[in-house]
Amino acid sequence: MSSNEDNELLGAFIEESVEHLADIEGDLLAIEQGGAVNNEERVNKVFRAIHSIKGGAGFMGLHVLQDLAHAAENVLGLMRTRKLTPTQEVINGLLLATDRLKQHLANISCSNEIDISAPVAILNAIAAGDQPAATSPPEVRPAAPEAMAPLSTEGDIPPPDDGMATSKTETSIRVSVSLLDQLMTLAGELVLSRNQLLQTIGSGAAPEAEAVGQRIDLVTSELQGAIMLTRMQPIGNVLGKFPRVVRDLAKKLGKEVELHLVGKEVELDKTIIEAISDPLTHLVRNSIDHGIESPGERQGLGKPSHGTLLLKAYHAAGQVVIEIKDDGRGLDGEQLAATAMAKGLISADQAKLMSAKEKLNLILLPGFSTAALVTDVSGRGVGMDVVKTNLDQLGGTLEIDSVVGQGTRIAIKLPLTLAIIPSQIIMTGEERYAIPQANLEELLRIPAAQIKERIERVGDAEVVRLRGTLLPLIRLSDTLGIERTYYDEETGTTRSDRRHNIADRRSRTSPLFDPAAIVVREPETTPEPRGTDRRQSPSSALNIVVVTTGAFRYGLIVDRLLDSEEIVIKPLGRHLQGCQGYAGATIMGDGRIALILDIADLARMARLTSLEGSRRSGELARETLLKRQDRQALLTFRSAQEEQFAVPLSLVERVEKINRSQIEAIGSRRVMQYRGGSLPLLSVDEVATVLPLADQDNLLVIVFRLKGKDIGLLASGPVDAIEVSAEIDAVTLRQTGIMGSAIIGGTTTMLVDIFELVETLHPDWFGDAAACGGEDVDQVLIVDDSEFFRNLVRSYLEQAGFPVVEAVDGLDAWQVLESNHETIGLVVTDIEMPNLDGFELTQRIKHSSRFAHLPVIALTTLAAEEDIARGKAAGVEEYHIKLDRERLVEGVCRCLRTTVAA
Repeated sequence: MSSNEDNELLGAFIEESVEHLADIEGDLLAIEQGGAVNNEERVNKVFRAIHSIKGGAGFMGLHVLQDLAHAAENVLGLMRTRKLTPTQEVINGLLLATDRLKQHLANISCSNEIDISAPVAILNAIAAGDQPAATSPPEVRPAAPEAMAPLSTEGDIPPPDDGMATSKTETSIRVSVSLLDQLMTLAGELVLSRNQLLQTIGSGAAPEAEAVGQRIDLVTSELQGAIMLTRMQPIGNVLGKFPRVVRDLAKKLGKEVELHLVGKEVELDKTIIEAISDPLTHLVRNSIDHGIESPGERQGLGKPSHGTLLLKAYHAAGQVVIEIKDDGRGLDGEQLAATAMAKGLISADQAKLMSAKEKLNLILLPGFSTAALVTDVSGRGVGMDVVKTNLDQLGGTLEIDSVVGQGTRIAIKLPLTLAIIPSQIIMTGEERYAIPQANLEELLRIPAAQIKERIERVGDAEVVRLRGTLLPLIRLSDTLGIERTYYDEETGTTRSDRRHNIADRRSRTSPLFDPAAIVVREPETTPEPRGTDRRQSPSSALNIVVVTTGAFRYGLIVDRLLDSEEIVIKPLGRHLQGCQGYAGATIMGDGRIALILDIADLARMARLTSLEGSRRSGELARETLLKRQDRQALLTFRSAQEEQFAVPLSLVERVEKINRSQIEAIGSRRVMQYRGGSLPLLSVDEVATVLPLADQDNLLVIVFRLKGKDIGLLASGPVDAIEVSAEIDAVTLRQTGIMGSAIIGGTTTMLVDIFELVETLHPDWFGDAAACGGEDVDQVLIVDDSEFFRNLVRSYLEQAGFPVVEAVDGLDAWQVLESNHETIGLVVTDIEMPNLDGFELTQRIKHSSRFAHLPVIALTTLAAEEDIARGKAAGVEEYHIKLDRERLVEGVCRCLRTTVAA
């Protein structure tokens, strides 16, 4: 055979062998847990894989590799015939052999020169040991200490070579034939569309060219999605290694750890899967090393001797979430803050301003951890800044939740792919920038007349009032070191803005306004009279992009908010790679470059400190609570232009702009392509007696997530996110899909019941709605001073099969409890009520010997961190938004199950 043919055969052998070994490790661990008798098929599978490796190595002339595989095959042969029991020592020897086989394959060019006498001796000793039949108390000759030691890559194993075979295994990927067929079909469609476009351009037929352009747009989108699928791989390729990691580390530390893997079938881009391996390994090792206690310590705390570690992957809002959750000792935010102050990483004033969540995030700071911290604060800081940096580079975020004594949950959110991402395009000065939608929470536009009321200063920081909290603000222009500007909508020009404070007066006679520093984009219209106050003009409105990085949440002040677009990420050139604040670049439709903003880096550059936990924030929250009883955050929209609707803002996942041509009719259903799948579409007029959806090309899709599925509600603009405390009429316009109406902004607005709307059209989604209800279920006490919300929650729970009793306030609820205490199993209470509010009622329940066992769910329009902390202090088990039926019913099921189990 030629040299090229030899190389191809060798590469194929290495690729196949690596796949065999990846499966073998997990199978060996399963055999160890269940024994050979219960895993006969697994034993046969491992034997066949090792036999294949041995045969291939012999054919390729890799004699050392062949001898090592032969020794492992002998041990597995004894296990197949049940002459050898797979004890821990036996599995150790086989795992050592698989490790050495992997290293041989990674150094294939010098494989025949590597010394394998030690692992072969261990395997031969195991095979030659006096092993009785599996039916008697077996004794296996212990393996040599080397089998227990971590494998070193130094000494007899040289570094990997750069040969062709190794390169091939790193770059190759398997793609199904059906996917290749789909790509070929789409490529053919693209060629046909190109030919049609050239023909129409040549004939000058503009209408036909427009139709062909839409066809090319559709085919390109489908082709993009199909190509992305070729790079997708199951995350199980990474998660599969952790049973071995957990087993070895737990044994080394003298701990008992039970690992649960969920969601191994979830797919991610191959590049992300490869990059996420090391950060995940670090987090898993930290959970075992510093989170989960020793068996003796756990038993002393009343816990099971074995700890539990959960690795879970799932899709959420167009991203993949990976959770690492343990039931260990947890993190103490106050100790973390004290340590950070002692190390000079934060000041005492900063610590006072921090919320509990921000104190947990201190472990992500560079230089935070020391050897003393590992002992004193459960040691999760070592290298966590590196983990965070790696995730930032992938466009991911990291969130930490922890309860002292109960455990820690770390959630990593990752994009499905790094190549193409949805982004919000914004403009500051004359430049456009892209903000990844993974970091985007909402867009906020504050009218000029409200700026002075909603913007204030806390210390040296400018903050905005947003739903009862103070959100720190960053001016993008200041952070990037460019001139402050604003966009004059009346003249279409970008002007210099020299105001010191956001709420300062802007006028032409003011020294803060420089009429000479005007960048003209279009011819100026007639200038305003000198001395005109511009603070009330539309140009003085404030555009804020609310973003989050996991560690911080802040508002980014920009000049203009443009459209959302899917962008193709390009790396920065070498001369720009040292610039802070940018994650890459993209080419816009007009050929100009737009830089992609690094939201986490901008926060660091601005030395951001959140004010969520500050005293002023707490005062503001309390003021807001007093002002907005039953105040609702709503998203208003139109279906027909003549009618206004609203849905709870908390239920909305996102709002997409679409063209009517993107809607596809499949049978009697409407769908659109959405993030690699099909999004079911519905409109209010399909269920309720309202005017039909507006007949226009530009539409909106309001995306919700119900029963684990995404669904889109078709609508037309304008849309607005508002907070109202209007009185709700539950009678006049009540019908299927419409829960009531209210006067909002002087317009009668129908409140859409999205659950009822979807349940009417897709009843199969809600088949298990009454799974927790039934005849033997205890009553649920609903406490709310609003008749509308009381009736609404009662209907939610009764439809799910729960018997309900009502009370109009906390004092009435206490009297109901005293008279019906034997039949009530759960209390669902509003917070703001006369006579006795929800917090006071909860405290009274938890301090009563008769009622302390009752779980309490707080049902409110607010769920800010301070409210949740106050509720937990009072004894509230869970917080839920009033109009979120699905999560409320799930919470009731969960709390009642817990009560029954106790």
